Amino acid sequence: MKLAGRVFLVVALVALALLAAGCGRKPSAPPSHRLEGVYIVHGIFSHRSYGAPCNPTDAGYADIRAGTAVTVKDGAGALVGTAALGDGTLRRSPLRGRDDDCVFSFSLKVSEQDDYRIEVARRGVVRFSKSELERTNWKPSLTIGAYTMFGGI
Repeated sequence: MKLAGRVFLVVALVALALLAAGCGRKPSAPPSHRLEGVYIVHGIFSHRSYGAPCNPTDAGYADIRAGTAVTVKDGAGALVGTAALGDGTLRRSPLRGRDDDCVFSFSLKVSEQDDYRIEVARRGVVRFSKSELERTNWKPSLTIGAYTMFGGI
């Protein structure tokens, strides 16, 4: 085999090896984010031991407790992820009176979307845009109870 033929063969083999190496690559995953949210139940609770566990049944929300489902969907309604509420902890309300807050947390990883719909226990969908979640460092806050008409705290 002449030199030119050998060079061509080596170049062809190197090109095939590079192509084969590129074919085995997995496509890069779309960007994702960790949602570290809170769900706040505002109402009157049977005890005022701040920092202690609380029971939203006291405030009329028997379906809200540790383990309650949190669903996140995209703007078109396709499921993006699910999580469960953690334990609730009582905290003093920033408002005057006997009303306090039972604060639950949830955490899940979601793919990047333009819009998100978050729902806890079929209590109504709360919509967040990607830019809103970016402004809160991906920490959405949802509230149910007496002061939800004022936008929560």
